[in-house]
Amino acid sequence: MNLAMSRAQSGTVLPRRSVTEKKRLLSEWEQSPLKMNDFCKEKGISLSGLKTWMRQFDMGYKRKPRKSAAARFISLIPDRSLEMSVPFAAYILPDNSKLVIHQPVAATFLRELLYSPK
Repeated sequence: MNLAMSRAQSGTVLPRRSVTEKKRLLSEWEQSPLKMNDFCKEKGISLSGLKTWMRQFDMGYKRKPRKSAAARFISLIPDRSLEMSVPFAAYILPDNSKLVIHQPVAATFLRELLYSPK
């Protein structure tokens, strides 16, 4: 026997709620530590009703707390094999220091680097 038939037979009718009341309940749900089913029982609302309001007003979704920037930080350790690899380009500067580029770069970048005004 479905719930609608049992309510119709028993004469139980859930009250219609205003938009303001629905939104208030959704806000309460967002802040509540209860499980959805327990919250609905406590407030006297149907589980399907709460889910419908969530979709209808696009609110009431419990979002997981964002991790802090420190928790999302990923430490990068350079690959030491680059030191041993064949460079993509090497350029001896006027003071005899060496500019070594290990990653492929566009020819326009090299041209700008070599012929830029000093």
